[in-house]
Amino acid sequence: MEKKYDSSSNRGSVTNRETSIIFLTKKKLIRENTNENTEDGDEIFKETWSDIEIENLIELSEIKDFDELDIYR
Repeated sequence: MEKKYDSSSNRGSVTNRETSIIFLTKKKLIRENTNENTEDGDEIFKETWSDIEIENLIELSEIKDFDELDIYR
């Protein structure tokens, strides 16, 4: 099972931006919609891959309060 984090910013059914962090490979993908006047399904995405620095991966069972979770610490 792939361990990753996904997030998106949307305007109705149109996706403005998506972020995926793949913890095992230590990679981050940002997909940004470059078509400002898009309708549903007409998005054009610019993809940017980058490395992330993570020293210690944590297990879901170790998280006591998801509201307090800070993956950037």
